[in-house]
Amino acid sequence: MTSNPLVIANWEDGFEIAQSRRRAGRLSWVAMPTRHDSRGYRKLMRQEGGVEAFACWCVMVQLAARMSIRGILADDRGNPLDVFDFEAMTDIPATTFERSIPLLCKVGWLECPESYTTPSVVRQDSEQGTTTIHTEQNTTEQNTTADSSLVYRSRHDAESAWQLLPKGRKIGKHKWLRAYAQTVVLEDLDSKMVMESICEYYKSGEGQSDYFRNPATLLKDKIWEEEPESWNAKHKKPIDASDEEAAFSKVFGCCPEEYEGDDIETLEWEGDRLHE
Repeated sequence: MTSNPLVIANWEDGFEIAQSRRRAGRLSWVAMPTRHDSRGYRKLMRQEGGVEAFACWCVMVQLAARMSIRGILADDRGNPLDVFDFEAMTDIPATTFERSIPLLCKVGWLECPESYTTPSVVRQDSEQGTTTIHTEQNTTEQNTTADSSLVYRSRHDAESAWQLLPKGRKIGKHKWLRAYAQTVVLEDLDSKMVMESICEYYKSGEGQSDYFRNPATLLKDKIWEEEPESWNAKHKKPIDASDEEAAFSKVFGCCPEEYEGDDIETLEWEGDRLHE
């Protein structure tokens, strides 16, 4: 079983701003919160090694901004980054990350998969009193092979799926890339099934209305688990002849007799509006 990568919690809301959302891929900068009164921060500062962990956290956020899918600490092939990778990229000792990651997971700043464990980095030699560095993994579930398809499909897969979305519904591409990685990829879902459900949704009453859900939201909502009938039922209701004229006047500002637009018979009721 391949281990899932570490994920920066709440990346989209906490570290993306309007300028970054317009740019796909890697960033050379990142927006970070400036408050120091949150529950997570105070909890971290009360922990032994909290200051050290906060420094690691800042660096890990910067690294996450440079990933092919931002917020997920994995290389371009989908292999999860470990403390040795962090050391190579930042010159901060792997032992520092090893101590800090459990604290960051504890306060909820990192999303740590159940199968994730840090490598066994430090071991004391009781006879010599010296510290040696080891590279063994301390879990049987950790496996960073080149084939990471069970964990994290490439950005190319998410980009290809994006192209299948209907014209006019390609909204929020970066959110889509991240949501695709966290659902279709990490949960090892059938991408064909997912995309068929999404495309079917956009043919429905809700999908074609003004109140459609954007692509990333459909992934987070697990649209493939919903009943397709529900996408039409809640967005259409029969016209009541008794209030048809009042509804028409509310929408078009005139009674049906005074309307000079398209043929009234081509209009139908959807929610509290009249549509062609």
